Amino acid sequence: MGIFDNFSFNPKPLTKEPAEAFLGSFSDFTKQFKNLEKNEETGFGKINERQFQELWGFYPNEELKNLYEQLNSLGFPKFNNWESAAIKTDILNSKENIVEEVLLKAQIEFPTDHHIEWFTGTVSLDPIVNGPNQWDGKNYSYLYPIVESEFLEKANPHIYLHTHSNPDGWGTNVEIMAKDVSTFLFIIMSIHARREKKIKNNDFGICMNKVKDKAKLPYYFFNSFQYNNQYISTYNFRYNTGNNRGSAITIDYFNRARWIIELLKGNHNNSFWSIRNSFYPKYLNPALSNEIHEANLKHLPNHVPDALYYLFRCFFRNETGQLKEYISVCKNSNSRIIKDAAILVEQFNDGKEFFGEIDNIQRLKQDFNNGMSW
Repeated sequence: MGIFDNFSFNPKPLTKEPAEAFLGSFSDFTKQFKNLEKNEETGFGKINERQFQELWGFYPNEELKNLYEQLNSLGFPKFNNWESAAIKTDILNSKENIVEEVLLKAQIEFPTDHHIEWFTGTVSLDPIVNGPNQWDGKNYSYLYPIVESEFLEKANPHIYLHTHSNPDGWGTNVEIMAKDVSTFLFIIMSIHARREKKIKNNDFGICMNKVKDKAKLPYYFFNSFQYNNQYISTYNFRYNTGNNRGSAITIDYFNRARWIIELLKGNHNNSFWSIRNSFYPKYLNPALSNEIHEANLKHLPNHVPDALYYLFRCFFRNETGQLKEYISVCKNSNSRIIKDAAILVEQFNDGKEFFGEIDNIQRLKQDFNNGMSW
């Protein structure tokens, strides 16, 4: 049962008032959901905060909890025929190394979200795991940046989009979708209203026009939606962060780890040349100075994306001395992700060879390094 089965929807605030006014009214509108029980069709309720804390090492912030409850009340709209799902914490039920499990799964299944979330410090608001058509090129996951919000004390974080284009990782991408949570909810609710035939194409176009400076939406996102007899396209939206790199740090998290993700996948249809070219040594993967190393020893046990990045980076780059110290501190982390990553990398550092689709990860490291000039 979705939102429009319980409430009447008046599109006038969407079409006749400024976007800011509607975003405020949306908050009032969703207060009606507070007295509703969990959505019985999806079976989703609140975030399991204890499991979340065990996984990440800290509790979810209030904005994420509120956002999740509002999406739950909306009935988790489906996009591109993919089933939406709850924020995934059930992996904690595994008695095995969860980082190893997730990376091995990512070698043979597409699309998967877990490791992308961990390397970017995000949670998928609608994580996609093995949908009915895993070769479809138009599937998205919406990422909320929990690490960016918690550790950078950044207000109103962006909502990011992880595009699942194809099993070849170079077709995937992480980019900004919406300026903030309110804009994201506005877009989701407008799409849901249009698909439920509660507003017309022209009114839907007006709705989208109100957030064109607050959103950056991808090609084909709207499929067949039209406005003034023209298809809505990515070019109608022009939000960008300007020169403030810190406002898009989640994208940097993804880009700096992309070479690691590709190496661990074991499917090297992309040549080493392509993977090496994603390394960006001067900007995203600079040399590990003593100052950075000392700061990392205190920082990494509390920061999932940095911990995963430096653990795997130091292994593949033969930064053995620093790696041993990172393994030692990360094995004592409060985060299951960080602890299991440290244990796995320690096995690699001790000589473990076979890793799923990778016959010999030690040889893989050597072959990769042979073409690199650090």
